[in-house]
Formats: sequence, structure tokens, C-alpha cells
Amino acid sequence: MFKNYLASALRFLQRNKLFAGINIMGLSFALAASFIILLFVINELSYNTCFKDRKQVYRVLNYNDEVKVTDEGTPYILAENLKDEFPQVKYATSTKLMRGFSIKLNEEFIPIDKVIGTDSEIFNVFNIVVVGQQEHILDEPNSIVLSQEQAQKFFPDEDPVGKDLVVLVNDKEEVFVVKGVFKNIPVNSTFQADCFIHSKWPLEWINGRIKDRNAETNWRSFYWQTWLFLDKNPDIALLNEQFRALEKKVYGEEEKYDFSLQNLSDVYLGSREVNSGLPKGNRKNIRIFSAIAVLIIIIASLNYIILSTAVSTGRSKEIGIRKTNGANRQSIRKQMLTESVILSVLVLPVALFLAWLGKPYAEDLFQTKLLILKSNIAIYVTVYVVLTMFIGVVSGLYTSSFLSKLNVICILNNSVRTGKRKSRIRFALIVVQLIIFCSFVSSTLIIRSQYKFALSKNPGYNNENVLFVDMGKNSPDSKVFINNIKAYPNVISAGGAIDALPMTGFWPYPMEFPGDKTKKVPIELLAVDYDFVETMGIQILEGRSFSREFGSDEENSYLLNEKAVEVLGLTNPIGKKIDVVEGTVIGVVKDFNLHSFHRDIPPLLMVASDGFVMQVAVHYKPGTLVNILPLIEAEWEKIAPDQPFKYKTIDEFKKEIYSEERNLSVIISISSLFSLLVASFGLFGLTLFMVKTQTKEIGVKKVLGSTERGIVLFFLRKNFVMVIIASILSVPPTIFIMNRWLSNFSFKTNIEWWIFAFAFIVAAFVVLPTVVYHSYRASRINPVEALKYE
Repeated sequence: MFKNYLASALRFLQRNKLFAGINIMGLSFALAASFIILLFVINELSYNTCFKDRKQVYRVLNYNDEVKVTDEGTPYILAENLKDEFPQVKYATSTKLMRGFSIKLNEEFIPIDKVIGTDSEIFNVFNIVVVGQQEHILDEPNSIVLSQEQAQKFFPDEDPVGKDLVVLVNDKEEVFVVKGVFKNIPVNSTFQADCFIHSKWPLEWINGRIKDRNAETNWRSFYWQTWLFLDKNPDIALLNEQFRALEKKVYGEEEKYDFSLQNLSDVYLGSREVNSGLPKGNRKNIRIFSAIAVLIIIIASLNYIILSTAVSTGRSKEIGIRKTNGANRQSIRKQMLTESVILSVLVLPVALFLAWLGKPYAEDLFQTKLLILKSNIAIYVTVYVVLTMFIGVVSGLYTSSFLSKLNVICILNNSVRTGKRKSRIRFALIVVQLIIFCSFVSSTLIIRSQYKFALSKNPGYNNENVLFVDMGKNSPDSKVFINNIKAYPNVISAGGAIDALPMTGFWPYPMEFPGDKTKKVPIELLAVDYDFVETMGIQILEGRSFSREFGSDEENSYLLNEKAVEVLGLTNPIGKKIDVVEGTVIGVVKDFNLHSFHRDIPPLLMVASDGFVMQVAVHYKPGTLVNILPLIEAEWEKIAPDQPFKYKTIDEFKKEIYSEERNLSVIISISSLFSLLVASFGLFGLTLFMVKTQTKEIGVKKVLGSTERGIVLFFLRKNFVMVIIASILSVPPTIFIMNRWLSNFSFKTNIEWWIFAFAFIVAAFVVLPTVVYHSYRASRINPVEALKYE
């Protein structure tokens, strides 16, 4: 049976080469685009599926009610307490990423990025496979467990277990013993590690950096991640009750710390509002990209239906003969569906080849590697094959239903015609295609408008001709560096801060409301040196800025922004005392965008910290960046010869922060191009078929006096109406979707009318020339020849 269907399908495709060619091109482009998008979506959704017991693994989150922030930071002592007092907790461990850790290889220290300080239970929590000592593997302080990749790097082709390694940790050399090697953690895991070391070392670092704190026993030392492995089907409500009791015991009634649990399956895509150092996904992007893939597939399916209905009249006699010979409706319908599926399957290898060619460019757009993960191979194959088959079934469903219903007598009397009903259906399908296309074009313009708005809007500080030098983890002497680069004539000013502007981190501090110690207001802190405010051009409205002429500024003087003055209810704020180590307000700055335009301007308190600078801002004269960069790098070599010179201009910072919007704009632009290509293929084929089927009508019109111009205008009028209707119908859904997208921004552009007008012009520019070309050729046919056409 299938062989008969296949032979019939191939004969049909051979007879209708134009139909086959147009459909293959349209489906190939649509499937290739969808495959690339779905590769990204599948990889995003597969995060943490590499851990087979992930449903029992949880991360502890810490919600601070005073500042309304959820953080992954928890005390080191929490894990031990949970093991002792929470019966549902089978394993618990604390982890902390170590900075500045290096391993010696051939007399050179090689930096290791992902070094985790923890204890032996980490291997039980995450079920990490280890070769070597199985129990108590990290109980000794100088133990280290390497990943397979790191083991091969430092001990190529030999067993590293039991070998010594010289490491640089907390700025001193130590000898560590390799206790085991663990299987490389897959890339689709939020929890990553190159090696594990004893928690002694991060505890030592914390206690050394932050004075008077015993990090191992301090319940207010929130520098650790706490991971739990719970019983199957845990009672989360009971665990929450136990957390409340624990909080009350260790923090009392006044401090508002709420611990909660987050399943490992939700850590990647469910942490957008969690202050975390782990990789984060974006459910919104997954929904957007999935919707784009669906729309492209819809356009391809509609394209097939349009062309199928256009050429279906040519198959009516074949259907009539088959029915006369006893074929029933069901067998004819099955044949038509099979032909549609076969065409889709024939397209599959072509689409995969195009997707392979386009993958490197897509990686630039998505800002991530689109890896073919071995663990996902079955999912890729299933999704791609099912999607291809689905397109074939859906595309052929209407045509097969229509053809199987044809009446034998009407067919043999040659009375089957295109008809108004089929024309209206094709008209509606083309309109739907154009609606999708117009929506893509309008959405692209709106997203690009917001992106340009974010780059060009004045944030309240110097927005150009500024670069930031990253001082690195060890923070070399910033004072010497800043003073040296200030001496260059093309440098207007230079100053340092804890972070560059706009800031990406979010660190609010609960400040007591003046006159009411029970009420606290979340205010963000920004530590700057004496020259940062001037360098960035932040405007002082009242009082003064920080100055070295006042020796006490670094100890007890603060600047507030307008928003902070407002939320604290201060009148005449200069000279007022506030509760940050008994400080005094010396000035008020004009509100500026501390963060990106996604966030509102927060209440801000600026403190003077001349000795703790992580970013140095350099304000230079316009057009002199190329000249000053070698000079600044030379000064960097003087103070930090062992550290790389890293810098970014403020324009690069902004583009990085808004890269998601830029990439989304490009992706939708490319999607609109794909939809345009596919729709154009369909429109090209449809117009050609319409001209052929109406050749006799054109001949009659010419005999009755119609001009070539009149015939062209007749075809143009029909298609111009389609463009107008599609453009109008695309406006409401576009406005609805884009308003929801723009709600992510506190500062946003307006949706202008010209955007929809431009989408209409683009659609008309594509549709109408295609129609003009074919209608003009038809209008020049000799009327005698046209009247003979059957």
C-alpha cells in the first residue's frame, strides 16, 4: 500500500515541478529556522536533567523581608544544623566558590576558575561519580578532588590519586593531595566545578577579609550556598514550619530572614529574581522563541495549503477515475495525506543541512554555544521528526478532505472549478501569513526603538567618552594608578568605585527610618572614591561632594540621591545623622540610573572608600581613546604586571547590558525575513496558478476592450486589499504583545504609528511586484491564444 502511495506522490511531484520546488524551498527554510530555535529551547529546558535524582536535590534560598530580596547566600552553619534537626534531610552541604586559586604546573601557577570549597557530602547530594576514595574524601584539610579534565591537564596519561599538587590559595603556597577524580559535570548543569577542596580554605578567606566574624558559627555570615538531598516525596509544608522555628530560635522576632527551598529542576529557569552567581535562564525568552518557531511553521503549513488548493483542480480527473474504479473516500484522503507527509520528509535532510550552515550565526545571536548534547540526542531526533511529520499531516489535511469529497459526475462533466469558496479560503490563508509577517516587522521595529532608546537616553551621568578599567580580584593600588593616568592631557578626570555604571548587581541595605526604629527602608549602597562623582558628571543638588580636604569624609560622611531623601522623609537633609555607622549627610545628588532602564531609580546612599576600588572610571576627551589606551595600559603594567589589562568603554557596558534586547531584535528580524521568504514563495506560485487558471477570462476581457493596464490593476486590487486587511489586523496583537514586553522596562519608548505604516509599506513592496510581474505577462497574451486555453 505504502509503495503505491509513494509512487503516486512522486508522479504528482514530477507533474507539478513548480509546486514541488516552491514547497521544498519554503518548507526547508521554515524547518531550518525552527530546528535552530528548538535546539536552543531544548538545551535550555534540559538544564540539570543530567542529575538522575534531581527531584530530591534542593537549594536553600534566603529572603530578607527588610530589603525585599531573595538571595542564595546562607550561613555555613545552616547545613550542619539541618542535618541534625530536620529528619527529612538525608544529606546537606555548604559550598562556596573560591577566588584566586591556582595549581602549579611546570613552575607556573595555572588559575582554576571553578573551585568549590565544601565537604565530602557534596558527592552524595549531587550523586557525582568519583574514582578514588569514596567515603570522607574531603575530610582532610589539604584534600583535593579533580575533574577528569583537570586531572588530564596536570597528570596526563597517569593516575593522579595520591599525588601531590602545589597550589596557591589565599595568597600562600600549600601542598594538596589528590584524593579522587570525578566525572566531568555536563555543560547543561547550573552547578559546575573544576575541583573540590575542603571548606577550611573559603572559611579562612572570609575570616581574613571580614574582621571579627567567625564564619563557621556565625548565623549572619551569608556567604555560602546550602544544598540538600531530601527524602522522596518530602513534606515541604512541614519543612517550612521547621524553618520558621529555626529562624525564630537563631534570629529572634525582630530580624526577618525567611529560608525556603528551591528544587534543582527550577534553579536555572526559576531564578531571575534570585540574587545568585549561578547561570540563569529566561522562561520569557523560551516562550518568545518557541512562539517564533511555531509562527514560522504555521506560515510554511499555510503556504503548502495555498499551493495545494491552487493545483488541486488539476487532480480532479485523477480522483474521478479512481472513484469510478471503486476507490472510496477514505483511501483517497489517505493518499493525499501520505503525499503531503512524503514531501515533508523529503525536505528534512535539506532543512538539517541549512540548520547546520546557520548554526554558527545563530550562536552569535543567542550569545551561547548551541551544543549538540549527547544526552539530548533522542529528544532532538524525536522533536525534529515529529515536527516534520506534523507539518506534513496538517498541511495536507485540508486538501485531502476537499479532494476526497469531489462528486464523480461533476468531475467527469468538467464542472469542478476554482470557485469563490476556495478563493476565499486562499485569500484568508494569505492574509494570515501577511498578519504574521507584519507583526514580525512591527515587533522588530519596537524592540529596536527600545534598544536605541536605552543606549541614547541620558542616565544622569556622563554617557560617553568614559571607559572602566577592571582592577581585578586582588585590587592593586588604585590610588597610584588613578593619580598617574590623571596626569595625561587627554584624560579629563579619573575616579574609582566598587562597580561600574550602570551596575548589574543589586545590594540593598535596610536603613532605619528617621524617628521610627521599627521601620526600615531598603537603600542601595555605592562605595566610591573622592573623584568618582566628578568623573561621572553626577550632579550635586545640595551640599558638597566628597573631598580630601575633609579628613573625616571616608569615615562618617554620605551622599544621598533625591529618591533616598524622599523615602526617608528628610527635609533639609544636609547635616542629618543616619544609621550607617553614625554617618552624616553632606550632600544630595540628582537622581541617576544606577542600574539599567529595566529597574526604577532606587534610593541610594554613596559612601567614600578611597582604598577599596574595583573599577576605575576614566573620562577622556572625545576622539582620544586610541591615544590614551596604550598609556593607561603602560601604567597598569607598572602596578599589576602579573594581571591582564581589562577595560570596557561605557558604550560597551550598555550594549552588554541590553544585548538581550539587541539579540531579540535581530532574531525577530531574521524570523520576519524567513516568514517573508516562505510567504513570497507561496504568493509567487499562487499568482502563477491564478494567472494560468484565468487565462481564458483574461482573453475575454481583452476582446471586450480591457487594456493591459486594466488587467494588471484588476489583479493588483485584489492583492492590495489583502495587504491592507493584514496590516490592520496585525496591529492589535502586536500592541498587546509588545506592551507586555515593554513592561519589563521602567523607562521605555512609545509605540509610534509609523511603525505599523512601515510594516504595511514593506508588505506591499514585497507582495505587489510579484503580482505585477505575473499579471503583466498574462495581460500581453494574444486574445486568440487565450480563448483557446483550457
